[in-house]
Amino acid sequence: MTQPLAPSHPAPSHPVLDVRGLSKSFGSLEVTRNVSFRLEEGARCALIGPNGAGKTTFINLIGGRVKPSAGEIWICGRNATAMSEAARVKAGIGRTFQITSLFRRLTIEDNLALAVAEHLGVAGRLRPNRAVRARVEARVAEVLTMLRLDPEPRRPVEVLPYGVQRMVEMGIALALEPAILLLDEPAAGVPHAEVGIIFDAIEQLPTSMAVLLIEHDIDVVFRFARRIAVLVAGEILVEGTPGEISEHAQVRALYLGESGHA
Repeated sequence: MTQPLAPSHPAPSHPVLDVRGLSKSFGSLEVTRNVSFRLEEGARCALIGPNGAGKTTFINLIGGRVKPSAGEIWICGRNATAMSEAARVKAGIGRTFQITSLFRRLTIEDNLALAVAEHLGVAGRLRPNRAVRARVEARVAEVLTMLRLDPEPRRPVEVLPYGVQRMVEMGIALALEPAILLLDEPAAGVPHAEVGIIFDAIEQLPTSMAVLLIEHDIDVVFRFARRIAVLVAGEILVEGTPGEISEHAQVRALYLGESGHA
């Protein structure tokens, strides 16, 4: 059961994400246990916990890749529990995955343009008119600039360093103009020298966008998060500010180590 800590700020009445009593079982194995969780507009929240805690399953439940056994998921005030994965994207969910999934032979620009066209509902048009093309091009340019991908937008994805490929994947999620961005270990598999560009980009995301990050690097978590939720054995053990989490005895023992975070 979640151990409540005093909230740092009063919660608005309508969170962009409201998870209520969410559970998921695979046969006799219960991997998510009665989780209730909220994200407000502009939230910067990290989800941490030991390996096997159920973090990716939780993200998959929110995004619609996995169906819950019980509970509800509300996105931007709409009950999304029965929505498909595609419908949840349209409702406001954007996400990245631990393993990138890109059109590797297409350019950065083309990958983003496909996502923008899909979001605008014009992906099936063989010959979009000038106004539609202008809208797509303008949004692609915004995302390229936001993630600092604009110097070489016509490079094929397959020749890019892996860290930059992860940035392109984030760009595709942002092209969909989500209210909520789910980042599942965005630095996974990225060489250490390239990790900085990813988190520099995360810090530049629109302030109105709610971001939920799964990340194992505690230094990164404390740099990014204004709020942290700790998941253990499918349950949220505790939520709080970075300072509160670093001083929590069970978190120190289970995840941060007895000495806690310096």
